[in-house]
Amino acid sequence: MSDRKPKITDELEASKVINFLIRHPDFLIKNPELFNVLTPPNRSTDNEIVDFQNIMIEKIKSNLSDLQFNQGNLINTSRNNLTTQVQVHEAALSLLDADNIDHLAHIVTQDWADNLHIDVIRICFEDQHQIITPILKDITILPDGCVAEYLGKDDIVQLRGDVDASADIFGPAQSLIKAEALIRIPSTTVNPPGILAFGSRDADMFYPGQGTELLRFLGKSFHKCLVLWLKKRL
Repeated sequence: MSDRKPKITDELEASKVINFLIRHPDFLIKNPELFNVLTPPNRSTDNEIVDFQNIMIEKIKSNLSDLQFNQGNLINTSRNNLTTQVQVHEAALSLLDADNIDHLAHIVTQDWADNLHIDVIRICFEDQHQIITPILKDITILPDGCVAEYLGKDDIVQLRGDVDASADIFGPAQSLIKAEALIRIPSTTVNPPGILAFGSRDADMFYPGQGTELLRFLGKSFHKCLVLWLKKRL
């Protein structure tokens, strides 16, 4: 009796579903999401006649599943991008809290590294120029011509993943760095050419083709604040 009970119950439930659908013939039209879970009948025969309708329905179901998956990824990516944008804006605003030029450098190399989840940030300037290299506690001195060597003549930002980082830029942290973002610091009347360098142990943190707008914004924000402090020293 125990084996028959579920079968009788299933038949009764099936009967209710059939009667319901008879009374509501447009039910599936009003609830198209059910097509993603229902299995359509296969009308192929032994005479090598293929039911293309069934194949198309199955393909549509597969495409719908892929679309839902991609939609979820897009939502997650949008949320991550928004979070990153907020962090970058907060980092730029934190520059206004600097009490002096050394504090400004500390905010960039230490506070930004923590807040932006970057392993190493370096402020680098070329030496041996007519314009005196800024005197900062947290600064890396580069040989003349290094900026053009790493960034070319025109590039403002260079992104490299799975990189063999430069000891000139990252010093003792060179072996740690697997991805880097190099942002040009243009020369002015108070500073020689330089690089604001971000380094990460995550090889996928930076890569060619990645958007650079936020990095450019950070570079310009820092440079403008630096120039203001350097002019106060004149």
